[in-house]
Amino acid sequence: MGSARSGTTLIRIIFNAHSAIAVPPESRFVVELYEGAEEIEVDGLLVSLAAHKRFQAWDLPIEAIREGIEGPRAAYADIMEAAYRAYARARGKSCWGDKTPRYIENLPLLANLFPHALFIHIVRDGRNVALSYSEVPFGPKTVAKAAALWGGRVSKGLEAGRALGPDRYIEVTYEDFVVAPEPHLRRLCDFIDVEFEPGMLDYKETASDEILGRAARYNPLVRERPRAEVRAWKDQMSPQQVEIFEAVAGDVLSELGYERLYPAPGARARVVAALARAGLPVGRLKHLTR
Repeated sequence: MGSARSGTTLIRIIFNAHSAIAVPPESRFVVELYEGAEEIEVDGLLVSLAAHKRFQAWDLPIEAIREGIEGPRAAYADIMEAAYRAYARARGKSCWGDKTPRYIENLPLLANLFPHALFIHIVRDGRNVALSYSEVPFGPKTVAKAAALWGGRVSKGLEAGRALGPDRYIEVTYEDFVVAPEPHLRRLCDFIDVEFEPGMLDYKETASDEILGRAARYNPLVRERPRAEVRAWKDQMSPQQVEIFEAVAGDVLSELGYERLYPAPGARARVVAALARAGLPVGRLKHLTR
């Protein structure tokens, strides 16, 4: 999990290249269908699940899930886990994971629902995340809103994840990962207690069928081996845009150890940031690149 445009798709494809691990397309339904009841009627939830567009992208018959559940009622988490297990089983895998960036905002709930789950938080410099948003038709359209979304989600993830402790939560920065993927991937494999497989880094060949059309369209480099950062906010963002971003999310950048150009943003940058977050089209992302 992590703020969108931070490398979660890359991590998903790499883990799908492992002989034992299956990570389906983004779910969202684990949180969206949860109504607070610990035990619920199975068939009713399966009807809702089958109608969810995110589940439909899994290309998995709902009957495959029902086969893994005994009785008319079950714990909500057990039903959800049955869905992931069915997905993994259909691919001849024994372990399952989830890649849904926005779940970074729901970490306490997920940690409670799945007490044995482990959480990987991938973090990327928010200024490069803003650049990435400028290239896609979704997401925030101003520098300030991109900074607020990134800073808010990352902060929630850091706080909730670190509260879980190192046995259940780990952080990795996108910048470090793409520079030296193998040692960082070995570290992640150790964390989730699976053996590192060299083929994980050859995911273009071993997991190419797991690269969704949408992912390839909006992440064109996902079919290539990890490489050093291809977007550089220092070169592609104007000083004014950097200052606006740091006026909103500078404290989060500092907490993560990222370099800041404006430790004390000026009044103008703070005003523009406030106006953009209020809805005015100032500092639009389409003007990011020079």
